[in-house]
Amino acid sequence: MKERIDKHSFREGVKKSPKRKWYSLMDKVWSMPNMEEALKEVKRNRGAAGVDGVTIKDFEYGLKDNVQILQRELRDKRYKPRPVKRVYIPKADGTDRPLGIPTVRDRVVQAAVRRIIEPIFEAEFLECSFGFRPNRSAHMALEKIRKDLSDGYVYVIDADLKSYFDTIPQDKLLSLVRKEIIDGSLIQLLQSFLQAGVMEGGTFHLNEKGTPQGGVISPLLANIYLHPLDELMTKRGHRITRYADDFVICCKSKKGAERVLKSVIYFLEENLELKVHPEKTRIVNNLEQPFVFLGYEFSRAYWTKPSEKSLEKFKSTVKEITKRNQTVNIERLVKDKLNPYLRGWGNYFGHGHSK
Repeated sequence: MKERIDKHSFREGVKKSPKRKWYSLMDKVWSMPNMEEALKEVKRNRGAAGVDGVTIKDFEYGLKDNVQILQRELRDKRYKPRPVKRVYIPKADGTDRPLGIPTVRDRVVQAAVRRIIEPIFEAEFLECSFGFRPNRSAHMALEKIRKDLSDGYVYVIDADLKSYFDTIPQDKLLSLVRKEIIDGSLIQLLQSFLQAGVMEGGTFHLNEKGTPQGGVISPLLANIYLHPLDELMTKRGHRITRYADDFVICCKSKKGAERVLKSVIYFLEENLELKVHPEKTRIVNNLEQPFVFLGYEFSRAYWTKPSEKSLEKFKSTVKEITKRNQTVNIERLVKDKLNPYLRGWGNYFGHGHSK
């Protein structure tokens, strides 16, 4: 392990250990303090019931027994995750994004695993990656892009990966995990998450690829799988900014951008077996053309503002919240739904440099 690891960021029982792989981690996963903290995280994040119909409130009724049962199953290697529940949420472009909702018990186990292995991979992740990481944010990613643009790197590779979470090759993903972790029981547990299957409309589907969006551990696994791209671009001196599966690369010249894009497509499709969306991937001279990243539109290498899609979504959401013929108290509606949404939108889009 590299010396830049901060031992204070590690979970209980995980210590700094230079230049060796990690093993014997499962006892840290099912330790009661870790399981209890994992449950707290799941409660904070709330969320719907999975295929078993058990809500967080239901799970809490027999809280102590439920956590102890999970602990024994993990310790005795009898734990088996249940299929995720398939739901769809609308995207800004009119299509639907598939989500997989694990059961509450499975979310607790995933959170317990993530709490132990996340610090190990955080020690390896690079500064160019911002999505779903501790102490990093979308605003930090946006500020990095602004700096790259202001430094003259105005030819921007605006890339899009096709159905990233659903197309990650599971064998290659686990091979990347094994570069840091050689605890066989933990690897098997991760594999069981990936192969738990999907329940949709009463029908079970085996997922041979991907890690379902909606899983507690999926964002970390998604970052692990794209880490080699970060390494390659950083090693070559390219200015990449990545937020989960969204990334841009800022270049000095159009020819340089074309060369970098060609190498990136080859690496992603041949080495990582992912698919770059041909219609949605382009090179933009930001002095002449805008591009959108994380809901913000960048233009003239400096100015940022909410994108048209962000504004349209804002208007439609406000319209939905305030639609007529609702049998609810107006004051309660404003306090509980409208004001929190307006504050959240303002907090996110209140940053930046607008004309």
